[in-house]
Amino acid sequence: MKKYVFYILLGLLCPAVMAVCYVSGVGCINAIGLEMVIGILSSVSALLAIKEYGGTGKPIGHWLSALIPLIAIPLIPVAMISHSGFEVFLARGRAPFLTIEGFAIAQFVVSVLMFRGLIFKRGEGRLMMPAIGFVIMSSVLRIRAKFINPAKILREIGLQKGQAILDYGCGVGVFTIPSSKIVGDDGVVYALDIHPLCIKTIEKEVGKRGLANVKTILSGRDTVLPDESVDVVFLYDVLQFIIDRGNLMEQFHRVLKPDGHLCATAEHLDVDEFLNAITKENLFTPVDRKGKVFRFRATSSSRPG
Repeated sequence: MKKYVFYILLGLLCPAVMAVCYVSGVGCINAIGLEMVIGILSSVSALLAIKEYGGTGKPIGHWLSALIPLIAIPLIPVAMISHSGFEVFLARGRAPFLTIEGFAIAQFVVSVLMFRGLIFKRGEGRLMMPAIGFVIMSSVLRIRAKFINPAKILREIGLQKGQAILDYGCGVGVFTIPSSKIVGDDGVVYALDIHPLCIKTIEKEVGKRGLANVKTILSGRDTVLPDESVDVVFLYDVLQFIIDRGNLMEQFHRVLKPDGHLCATAEHLDVDEFLNAITKENLFTPVDRKGKVFRFRATSSSRPG
């Protein structure tokens, strides 16, 4: 819900900032009017999106929340230049232009996060993030990968050659590709995600690298894997998007081998909430923590038979 509030604040704050610029002698009245219209429309769309988040209908508000700032980005310079002329725009309009563009881009990025959260909440294969939103999200994930060293994280949690790992919510393969290299030809990596573009991206990368040990799974929830078939279930920055965590833990417990581990991060979740979500049904017990990643062992007493 914080993302929606932040989106609305961005929409309402920009006209106020533009008004201050105008009073200070930087900017023009038409820029204020333009941003006021954009701010009101985007805020109304976010309010509609909040209502959709608690329901099951079509995500019209979410689409509008992404579409309005996206349209505003090229519209802003066109509207300002057509109103004041190019010379006036260069003389007085650059600062207002950059300000409004910055707010519009920020709103669009937040709208992508809103859409991503709704996708995971509903778990519907037909509810997809807009393609341009996916491009931005994949770029962010790749940039983040430069700072977190995925291969190091995977080795720290104990991933070894010959093992099978389920990369749940694999995204664009930030951990999938390093996992493939670690487990080697005798191991296997199951890359699961709800978004077809994620799966398509990974399959393209796998094909380019000639990796035969990666198997992709397009699914909103079900792992579709056999019982006791994986050594490691890995979730990085995913669990906060899952509503029915109990059912998901049952699936993870089913597919893990008796000596396997569930490894997950508590990002964007209270640690107590995170731990309770995984251990609530006594399916998993905590083992240790490696940096951001918590490791859990499946409880043998909960296994059938």
